[in-house]
Amino acid sequence: MNNEAAASDTRWVYDSPVNSDVEAKLRSFLLELKNTNRILGIQVCAYKDGKVIIDTAAGVLGKDDPRPVQPDSLFNCFSVTKAVTAGMIHWLADKGTLKLDENVANIWPEFGTNGKDQIKVNHVLNHTAGLHNALAGICEHDQTLYLDFDECLKRIAMVAPETEPGRVQLYHYLSYGWLCGGIIEHASGKKLQDILEEAIVRPLDVEGELYIGIPPGVESRLATLTIDKDDLILLDPQHEIHKSNPSSAFTPSSSTLSMVSSLIPLSNTLDARRSIQPASNGHFSARALARYYAALVDGGIVPPRHLPPLESHLTSDEVDTKIFTSSKEKIHDAFLGNGDYKDLILQNGAIGLGLGFLKLNRTDGSVIGFGNGGLGGSMAYCDINNRFAVAVTVNKLSIGALTGEIIRFVCSELDLPIPQLFDVPSTK
Repeated sequence: MNNEAAASDTRWVYDSPVNSDVEAKLRSFLLELKNTNRILGIQVCAYKDGKVIIDTAAGVLGKDDPRPVQPDSLFNCFSVTKAVTAGMIHWLADKGTLKLDENVANIWPEFGTNGKDQIKVNHVLNHTAGLHNALAGICEHDQTLYLDFDECLKRIAMVAPETEPGRVQLYHYLSYGWLCGGIIEHASGKKLQDILEEAIVRPLDVEGELYIGIPPGVESRLATLTIDKDDLILLDPQHEIHKSNPSSAFTPSSSTLSMVSSLIPLSNTLDARRSIQPASNGHFSARALARYYAALVDGGIVPPRHLPPLESHLTSDEVDTKIFTSSKEKIHDAFLGNGDYKDLILQNGAIGLGLGFLKLNRTDGSVIGFGNGGLGGSMAYCDINNRFAVAVTVNKLSIGALTGEIIRFVCSELDLPIPQLFDVPSTK
């Protein structure tokens, strides 16, 4: 490698302190991947035993935005947002504000129309509410309505379910956000973004790096999403890659290709970024997501700050040290649908979801932990037994193969189990 190429590589990875040997190796691995043209911009952050071991940013903010990705850059992570939204519902349940097995209509009276009176909070979290197609196509046909959170809550309160609650698990791509958002606002009597601040942002001290609907003033830190035509065809459910992996939790439906074609360009607009979409509009840094899961892996105990403090009006003395009051075991059972919560999920559901989180297993079926991935490849999860949390954010969207390579690399270096979702057979 000549000196000019070496200097270019050095600038491609953001010049931040190296936290561990595995981070140094990861940066070298990312440089290898750079030449495959699969990475545009990326962040990777990981906690192990409550300490930051990886905090790496690389690449550029967009295809037409050559500014470097930094640790506080904000990526739209799509369905990764669902797990943050679920965290708010579990926080309200932990406080006794709602019950997970409560009828939604008890919380949100307008919701109990057109056969929805038997839908419970757990059905929504487990994607068994039968409302998977509610307001379907809205981002394609009526973008003004799609961006109006309050109006979407009114509309979804009037639709009828397609299946009996709790019987069929079908991924609620967009409807999940409006359902959960309505529950959060009606149960708490507060706006969703206020609960997000109270339950997650302030306790974790991640102000400025974790949003559902961005505020004014953060535009300069936004990553722009890109999907090439060659990548887009991979979202066709008839593509060979899906036929070879039919058990994937994120295999697209026949309508996904059309939805993505409309959703990606829309998601880059400021109006869409500023709208409240609790299923798909989370703008996060990887280090904020990793900190969220590092807290959840320990039942809500916020890890000490081993990163430079984020800008905040709070002093360290004012930051809470625990998100939940319940024990770690109870919180994990609630997330996964285990123990006292096993009757609140559809056992052996097709997608493998607990109560708002994707259950991550080894190939032998044993549970590693929980998390959620987003359309295009962003992903965050935690390994409960090994006190490990990791987040990957990307702006060049694919079906997640790149993220899988990074997860496998990090887990292999740390001698940690690889979730079945990413543990693919070697092609060598």
